[in-house]
Amino acid sequence: MRVAVTGATGFIGWHAARALTAAGHEVRALVRDAGKGQRLLAPLGIGSDRLVEGDMADEAAVGRLLEGLGADDGVLHAAAAVSVTDPSLGAAAFAANRRGVECVVGGAHERGLGAIAAVSSSIVLFSPGRDTTADSPVAPARTHYGRSKAESEAVLRARMDAGAPIAVVYPTGVIGPDDPGRSESVKAFRGFLRTTIRSSGGTQFVDVRDLAALLVQVLSRHISGRILAAGHYFLWDELTDLVEEVAGVRPSRLRAPGFALRGAGRLFDGIAKLTGRRFPISREGMEIATRMRPAPDSPVVGELGISWRDAHETLTDMYGWMVAEGRLPAGAVPRIVRERPSG
Repeated sequence: MRVAVTGATGFIGWHAARALTAAGHEVRALVRDAGKGQRLLAPLGIGSDRLVEGDMADEAAVGRLLEGLGADDGVLHAAAAVSVTDPSLGAAAFAANRRGVECVVGGAHERGLGAIAAVSSSIVLFSPGRDTTADSPVAPARTHYGRSKAESEAVLRARMDAGAPIAVVYPTGVIGPDDPGRSESVKAFRGFLRTTIRSSGGTQFVDVRDLAALLVQVLSRHISGRILAAGHYFLWDELTDLVEEVAGVRPSRLRAPGFALRGAGRLFDGIAKLTGRRFPISREGMEIATRMRPAPDSPVVGELGISWRDAHETLTDMYGWMVAEGRLPAGAVPRIVRERPSG
């Protein structure tokens, strides 16, 4: 099958492109920077002849990406502007999210592609005090990013209601090795080597390699519908214990009730808007961190044969990759460096 991919130079899209290629599919990719695209995708066997330079919000560029594709082919829309930690960003920073869905998913539907998958986020479904499932209504948005995702979700649901064969996949946090896009989730776990929190709530995540395997199955089998890829849930103390075990370090644990952390998030949001500075704490981030409940995977995840690898393996591989890439000093994860063979 031929599969057009957006976001292929980002974290999820790059892993999905690699998994699709490994499964024998022919991948073509929309990239904003052809040089970066060649550097990241040529090692996967995706040559420059299968790169289309352009933006997801540019209908003409998306048209070139989808040219010649039909009912036996697919598209994976994994591109998005993402930030839950930078409230200083205005609406313009995320305006392309809705337009990208309209151009890519809408264009694929209008051309009759048989397999259409879009990567969303469980944040779209998360609302404090309510269980999160794939059938949850769209949550109220407080930030420009959140509003852009809610607007994108409305476009997707309208297309699905009209009969479009679309699969929308909602991962929780996505972490793992080989992150060309420097994603916020991976950066957060780098910070957890120094400091975590001891508070209400917890965190939930999937390994990007397993998410890529799920996306391959969804496209290969022409699955449609809303799919929550929830993965592993950890209370904050449980996560800190895991980081200590994997890395051989003892992060400090910031003890604070949830309301205090949410209040601090609001304060830092205000400072960020005034100064343009970024802070590791934001209102939206603390809402999620202190009020998240464990969410279940959609049944189709198991039906497609996807099982989430052990979180210990994910963290070991992720931190080991950071050291190998020079993004983390070896002393930050002494147990991994000690136990992994050199070279």
